Amino acid sequence: MMQFFLSAGAILAAISVAGGAFASHALRGKIDDRALEIFQTGAQY
Repeated sequence: MMQFFLSAGAILAAISVAGGAFASHALRGKIDDRALEIFQTGAQY
């Protein structure tokens, strides 16, 4: 059971890092600054 939670945590951490990278590179210039700030705050949490 511990292996499952460790694997799930690692997968969710990788997804959050990928989301943050997506926000900082792909969305810049495509959405307004306020929306980008909100997305980056969500990625940090």
